[in-house]
Order: sequence, then structure tokens, then C-alpha cells
Amino acid sequence: MRPVSVVRTSGRTLVRSARLGAFVCAGVLAFGLLGMPTASAAGKPTVSLGTVKGVGPVLVNSKNHTLYTLVNNHQNVACTGPCLDAGFVPLTIAAGSKPTAGKGVKGLGVMTGSNQVTENGFPLFLFTGDTKAHVANGVGMTSSGGTWHVPAVTASSGGTKKGGNGNAGTGGVSF
Repeated sequence: MRPVSVVRTSGRTLVRSARLGAFVCAGVLAFGLLGMPTASAAGKPTVSLGTVKGVGPVLVNSKNHTLYTLVNNHQNVACTGPCLDAGFVPLTIAAGSKPTAGKGVKGLGVMTGSNQVTENGFPLFLFTGDTKAHVANGVGMTSSGGTWHVPAVTASSGGTKKGGNGNAGTGGVSF
């Protein structure tokens, strides 16, 4: 944890790290109260398709919260330790279970030796700053040498909505 930096300007004292820490703690608390990091509410798929205004179709968890991946040059970037302090929480399932896919979702799995859900090998995360469903406040944030993205969801049959949507399940996540 970084030391608290206190800056005095025009008689005001700013406590930067304390505010950031409070924001992260509040977000983690919100996720805990909402039952966020674990997937699958009873009978609901672990990952489904949802829509975020201004972003379009995205992957969401069982409570319609946007899912993210951390990438650099279309390659997965590991998010551990300090990276998790940025407010991203791994999407996990109960040990020994398998993630379930909603209609149009392909490529779900779990990380080897873990219960973190992946999409085409890319670990999925929730962002504590997304306090409501169908928002994507974490898009474009950076940490650990990568940028946070939502996996792109593309039309899979002729490019029409009636053809059905599918995530990038035929060869990788696209950003």
C-alpha cells in the first residue's frame, strides 16, 4: 500500500491515497453486499449477453454487471496483487463447478488451478466502480501494463440481430 500523500494548496489539505483507498474499499464492500464476485445466482448463467449504452453488446455476469479483461497488444495481462487494488475483482465460481453460458455465449472455462472464469482463455473481472447493471465505467483504465476492455460481442449469422449474437467465441476475444 502506498503511503498517504498530503498536499497543501491554498489552505486545503488533500489526502489522495486515503480517498482512493476509501473508494476501493467502498467498491469492494458494495460487491460484497451485492454478492458480486461469485457468479451464478440460482438458475442463471454465469455469463450472458447484455448491452451497455454507448458501448453496445457486452458480456455480463448473472446480475447483468459488465465483465472486463486486461490486455496489452491483444495478449492477456495477469492481474494480481497491486493490480487488484485498482478495483477489479475476478469473476469466480464455486470450486469444482463449471461456468454456464447464456444464449449466444461461447468459450467459457476456468483458469488452470483456479475458480476464475475465462472467456476464450482471457480471465474475466468485474469493476467495483460499476455500481449498477449495464454500465462500463472501467473501460480504458490501465494497470499492470495493460488496458481494461470489455470483450466485443459480434453478430454471428449474417450480421443481423435476428441471426443471434455471439461473443468472439471462434478464435479469441476481440477489442
